[in-house]
Amino acid sequence: MTEITAPRSTARRAAAVVIMFVPLAAVLGSFALWRNQLPPELASHWSGTGPADGVMGAMQFLTLAVALTGSAAVASVVIGVWPSLLASTRRYGFLIAGLPAGIGAQTWLVSAYLTMQAGDPYEVVQGPWLVLGFVSYAYGLLPFLVLPKSRLTSSDVEERTTLGPDEGGAWSRVVTARLFLWVAVALAAAGIVFFWIAAAANDVADSAVVLVTIAVTAVVLLSLSRYRVTADWRGLRVVSELLRVPLKRIRLDEIDTVDAAEITPKEWGGWGYRVLPGKSALILRTGPGLVVTTIGGKQFAITVDDPGVPAALLATLRDQRRASALSAPSSEIEQE
Repeated sequence: MTEITAPRSTARRAAAVVIMFVPLAAVLGSFALWRNQLPPELASHWSGTGPADGVMGAMQFLTLAVALTGSAAVASVVIGVWPSLLASTRRYGFLIAGLPAGIGAQTWLVSAYLTMQAGDPYEVVQGPWLVLGFVSYAYGLLPFLVLPKSRLTSSDVEERTTLGPDEGGAWSRVVTARLFLWVAVALAAAGIVFFWIAAAANDVADSAVVLVTIAVTAVVLLSLSRYRVTADWRGLRVVSELLRVPLKRIRLDEIDTVDAAEITPKEWGGWGYRVLPGKSALILRTGPGLVVTTIGGKQFAITVDDPGVPAALLATLRDQRRASALSAPSSEIEQE
């Protein structure tokens, strides 16, 4: 499979990286502009639509905002210049990195501005500014839409494997998703910084939900960052290499059809590990992959290089199993 690169893709990558640096610039620029007016504490927590019920030191708040927006900016540079990433992987990488960038900038700007206006952080009411908080979650859509889409050529499918009646076979491949690994590391770093700031502000209990969410997300991404796909007499298995967690298993006698196909995320519900009615998938990119349909009609797809090899092997082993099951009764009758 070969990715066709558009002539203007480099310029659009650079534009996407610049967009990701805007939140960091906004945080640092606003601090330089407001530093002499900032109160020692800023509103940081609201239980409803009323006034703030929690505060955080201004410098601690600034540190958190810089950590979130700065890590997202650095991640965007890595994703932008990484030569082996497919265009689809790059776009979704920017989409994910935009989440901490938008949240970090929005929380700092709104809290600092409203606290300066109110004078007392406990009198700060978000009001219509609350809507901006939800909008900031989707900041990654800006570089996502700027980056070019991938254009891929189709890949060849291997011929069916030839095995003797008593012969077996096995195929195994380790797939590494470096993007998931880097995002997991970035989340872990952000979680440590957030915990440190929450501990300093004696706000660990109220921040527990955020900390647990960061930790769970990091572990999930870590489990998907490196996994092994195996096709043999047991069927298809996908296991996390780092955490040794089984991600998917389809027994050989459950397989109805198996195909090598060109896979696009939009056909399977998006990017990552997706579970939809009647089908599931582990999609890390647009490109060649393996699609297995079970006897019950459920489908599982996974992106992997050279999917024709495991597809041919699983089809051959499945046919052997079925032929063996059909011939077993007649063999027993002949022995009697």
